[in-house]
Amino acid sequence: MKRKQFLYWFSIVLGIFLIFFSGGNSSRADAASDFSSAISTGLTEIAQQGSQIDSGADTASDVDSAISAGLAEIIAQKGSKIDAWDATCLVFGDRITDLQAQYAYKSILNNNDFLSGGSQGLNGISDVSAVNGLVAIGKDPTNVNGKNLVANIVKDANNPASDYSIVNDLEALSTGSYGQASETARTSLTKKLIGMQDQKTGLWNGFDKVDYTARAILALSMNTNQPGAADALNTAVKAVSNHFYQENGGFADSSNTMYGAENVYNDVTMTNALASAGVNVYVPLKEKTDYIAPVQRVLDQHPVSAGNRAMLIQQATLAFEQARFTRNGGKGSIFAFNQTDAAKYGEIVSIKAAAITKKWSIINDPQATAAAKSDALNLVDQILATYVSKLSADSTSSAAIADRAAGVTAINHVTVSHAAPATPVTPPTVTNNNVTVVNNPASSSSASSSSAATSTSSSSSVPISTPTVSGKPVKKASHRSIVYALTTVKLYRSSNFTKSNLTKTYKKRARINRPMFLVISQQTNKQGHAIYRVKDMNLGKTGYTLSGSKYFAHAYYSAKVTRIKVIYPKGINEYGKVNLTSKKRHVKKNASLSVRKVVNYGLSNRMQLTNGRYITANKKFILATKIKKSSQNTRPSTPTATTTGTSTSTPPTNSGSTATTTTSSKPTATTGTTTGTTTTTNNSPSTTPTLPVAPTNPVTPSNDAKTITTTISIHADGATIASGSIKVNSGASALDALQAFAQQQGLALTYKGSGATAYVTGINGYNAGPAGTMTGWLYSVNGTEPGSSMGAYTLKDGDSISMTYNK
Repeated sequence: MKRKQFLYWFSIVLGIFLIFFSGGNSSRADAASDFSSAISTGLTEIAQQGSQIDSGADTASDVDSAISAGLAEIIAQKGSKIDAWDATCLVFGDRITDLQAQYAYKSILNNNDFLSGGSQGLNGISDVSAVNGLVAIGKDPTNVNGKNLVANIVKDANNPASDYSIVNDLEALSTGSYGQASETARTSLTKKLIGMQDQKTGLWNGFDKVDYTARAILALSMNTNQPGAADALNTAVKAVSNHFYQENGGFADSSNTMYGAENVYNDVTMTNALASAGVNVYVPLKEKTDYIAPVQRVLDQHPVSAGNRAMLIQQATLAFEQARFTRNGGKGSIFAFNQTDAAKYGEIVSIKAAAITKKWSIINDPQATAAAKSDALNLVDQILATYVSKLSADSTSSAAIADRAAGVTAINHVTVSHAAPATPVTPPTVTNNNVTVVNNPASSSSASSSSAATSTSSSSSVPISTPTVSGKPVKKASHRSIVYALTTVKLYRSSNFTKSNLTKTYKKRARINRPMFLVISQQTNKQGHAIYRVKDMNLGKTGYTLSGSKYFAHAYYSAKVTRIKVIYPKGINEYGKVNLTSKKRHVKKNASLSVRKVVNYGLSNRMQLTNGRYITANKKFILATKIKKSSQNTRPSTPTATTTGTSTSTPPTNSGSTATTTTSSKPTATTGTTTGTTTTTNNSPSTTPTLPVAPTNPVTPSNDAKTITTTISIHADGATIASGSIKVNSGASALDALQAFAQQQGLALTYKGSGATAYVTGINGYNAGPAGTMTGWLYSVNGTEPGSSMGAYTLKDGDSISMTYNK
């Protein structure tokens, strides 16, 4: 390894170690020993990885180090110009970020001949790189800004422009399942490619036999289920060993010294191809002591070193990633995204690294107590265990990539409760054009006395509340939940619901046999339908389907169930641990069990029985026979005291008990004075919440300001809690409108933060769950999810807001 490269990696490892070490010391005084040891274990793993960088004793470690070096060099060289092949490298190396994926997507749109408005590029290489990159970053190549790249490739495949088009088109179409036309083209291309194989030598002829033979092997390795492909591969691998393989581990064509001389590009391409075909490239192809293994030859050529051409670095990195994948037991090419578990290895490493990073941020949080840190760290461990289990069970790369993304999101949304600040600052009381709002609690008697004066000069239009939990509000990640189908549902390849895009129809089934889906996102398609993007939890298929309570219900109980009946024919098990391990006993069908509480566990809840044991909360296995009912107010409170310029009241709750919290003077219960009070609901809602009577003083905007009208609908548990229209002042935010609507309808609304950090925490007792869970309120405007919080979204006249409770 070059001295410069060694110093580069050594400095990175040393820097990471010093940062983590100092962070650990700063929090050692109040960090529990259990999570300190867990982080120490993580640091040991990082240090061990770093120690392997310049070790020549283990080829496997050298390959891992070369992958890391290649990924770092790609990022350093390309920056915002990352292309399709770069994105594929980063995905399989588990180093890609959302921003890098966006860069790659933009590059594909601009550089692919078909997508940018041109025709097929040279030999189809533009198309194969684009499809690989699109699938790697989770995009659908059949619908790229309304263009079907796969259809364009099928068109060329029916009349290939060149011999190279055959292998490139075949590789592109083999990255996934794109319909009957694509499958027919794959079969045709495979047959053509096998027919081109020289029957005497077992190789493929061309101006560069080494390169073309390697590309043919790679394409066939993605189609071993096609007639004749496996035999052609076996013949080709033997031919390569007999005709191209050299003592130094490289590959050359002695019959063509002009184009067939050994070079690093051919060595990289052939090593990648052989590994795709299942060959162990870590050992020599011939059992002779003087021969070197192919992957060692590539390592010796230092193709991922700084200063090399970007194309060489990316292709070498992919070759190393393929070699590692095959070494770890993978079958076929890493590019066959839906046929192999190619990404699983890297995805597991990635989510573990994300957990370590999150744990360090928790430990180094100066405002959190040791108990709060311990709780948060335990939650990270629970989420990690859940998703490592999911990843281990995944059978396709696309499934592994999706599960890793969901797991990392869940981990990153774990937050730590903070202690109250030593010297709280009184926020301003807000006048919102005579709109009745819940103000911030006063911090002291003196601060309370000054709040009236502050309110008269405040120009803010967004109420501010003091958050009790740190961290950013849950946004798109909270869409993720597990549902099951109530009736017949159809899964489409893209959001364009046409017959040609239909991939599977799920018939209506009995409860215990209902198909389950992970909801990845929610949106409205071009046909105006509210839809889900989902992943079939059993088959691993990903696609789009109609959403709504008519079609789906949450697959896990989250309400206050106190008794259940076992409905699964084979019964269920009771476990000693919440992750459903340490089996205690088997419970038969029709047995009745008493429940203490429902426990959040990632996306799949558990139930703790009164005997302390745990069972699944999956509705396919159990039926809730008793749900705790909570008292409710039938009419909102009427305020009898106000602060200057602002009327303050406690909104009603329709389920669950409430807790009134103050940080200064207590409210007078008999008079209804609520200045400095925030009302929140502790309990989960009942399954059928009842709306309170609307207040006698509905909110209207001031007459001297320009007004706009917006409609609002609020949904939970498949039912509509409230819907209607409200007038607000021009320039109002979505949160302003929601507050006004809540007052108009007599709904209990709680939130925290303001502006860009505003986050709705509860509506009518439907509250956001504990940190790290997916429970919370989602909002959309005109069927689209804005990329900002409700407090930062400025409404236009006629906008329609939809609030949906996700649990």
